[in-house]
Amino acid sequence: MCVCNTVVEGEGGCREYRACMALRRTMQDSETTSVAPPSRPLSIRQRLALIIQTGVAAETIVDMPDAEIDYDFLLSNGVRAPLLKAAKITPVQLKARGVQTASAFKTLDFTTLDLVDGAFCASCVAAYGADELLAEFLITPQDAVALAGSSAMQQLGIDLGTLLIVCCGSPKLAYEVVAQTPPRGNCLRGVAPETLLDTGLRAKTLRQLGYTAETVSAQTRATVGDLDKLGF
Repeated sequence: MCVCNTVVEGEGGCREYRACMALRRTMQDSETTSVAPPSRPLSIRQRLALIIQTGVAAETIVDMPDAEIDYDFLLSNGVRAPLLKAAKITPVQLKARGVQTASAFKTLDFTTLDLVDGAFCASCVAAYGADELLAEFLITPQDAVALAGSSAMQQLGIDLGTLLIVCCGSPKLAYEVVAQTPPRGNCLRGVAPETLLDTGLRAKTLRQLGYTAETVSAQTRATVGDLDKLGF
């Protein structure tokens, strides 16, 4: 399933994908996000875990009203993803504490690799929705490599074709995306031949990945002309 109905796989598809994501981001930033219900109070253990090497005194965090441990406090005191994960504060709980958008969530130093954890990704989707997450965390070919073959693909509603569109002009990273996506030699179904061409993947590397001209043709509906362009 594609993340955006306006994405067209083929020549220029990568540009349309990026334009679509930029449009989504603009629309999301302009919308008023509903206020999440209050989060359960943080335990003393969680509070202390948040301030390790931050300069915030233990007495300060212990005595603070729970409601004041919000996005502004986290941001201004250098509390970032490693500490938040160590304190076992979920994305849903973060949203209730004022981290209202995926963009704000990203400013706390969460990365695409964090979405590979199935339970964490599920909480991210519950908090922000797949489209908003993709607008922030599926931008570069490196992001595509991070997500390839993981449970996050299904949780975020993306397929191999979408990841390869992000990899246009990056054949080495496109190779890694295909290599990480099972089943080997049979994961190109639904990928347009134009998308393969846009990535820079060619016959030599496709053969290394377990593909032949016949299997590429069968899975992508590549024509004789397409196969010729791919170097078969």
